[in-house]
Amino acid sequence: MAIPDDFEQESLYAPSQWYVHDVLEIDRDADRVVALIDTNRIGELVEAQRPWPGHEPHLPGAVAIQVTGTLGNLHALYVLGLRASEGWVGYGTHVRDARFRKMGRIGPPIRATLQATRKRQMQGVWFVNYRFVFEQDGEPVYESEQTAAWRRHPGNDS
Repeated sequence: MAIPDDFEQESLYAPSQWYVHDVLEIDRDADRVVALIDTNRIGELVEAQRPWPGHEPHLPGAVAIQVTGTLGNLHALYVLGLRASEGWVGYGTHVRDARFRKMGRIGPPIRATLQATRKRQMQGVWFVNYRFVFEQDGEPVYESEQTAAWRRHPGNDS
């Protein structure tokens, strides 16, 4: 499945900053989002990497973190129903146990999975714990546990 058409309008970032190039799965019942990163289309951060021996072009850590935000935005919108056009905005609050298992190479795609592990709502704010696993050629390149908060701001209504 392609990235849903309305995501561009509901996303908290412009498409050039998603770093997600295709959506493979949005499973409401399983609280999971799976997407594809085309490593040949990451852009400026890869282009800025200097070619030292042993430092081949790779998935930048900043891009990996930004992808977790994009996946979280997809989850909030299509699993939780939290639309920016209705005032819902989110931000990361914690990154725990982040591990870059190996360099994500430029060339092969990366399969990025978000799994919500806990959801709770307190005083109108959603707190969601996520587990992220990014795999390339069947091997993990990035894993983390993260938390985000989603709150509704009536001033953001369209």
